[in-house]
Amino acid sequence: MEALTIKSTERKVIITIDKSSVDDDFLAGLFDRLKIEQLLKKADFVEDVLQLSDEIKRDWWKKNKHNFIEETDDENSN
Repeated sequence: MEALTIKSTERKVIITIDKSSVDDDFLAGLFDRLKIEQLLKKADFVEDVLQLSDEIKRDWWKKNKHNFIEETDDENSN
């Protein structure tokens, strides 16, 4: 058996995964991702929301990156 097979019918897509090829954590993450993608599609976000999200993440990273990355002397002089 192949690790992953996909079959498409008129109304469904059937995905079969060989349990011996993946662990439970991988499957849980995959299912979570699929649920999130489905919810996002239902929410029908406009592009402005995604741009705002990117801006918030960028600003947060600028303010907090020092907590995760050690600055060098060159960076401290700027």
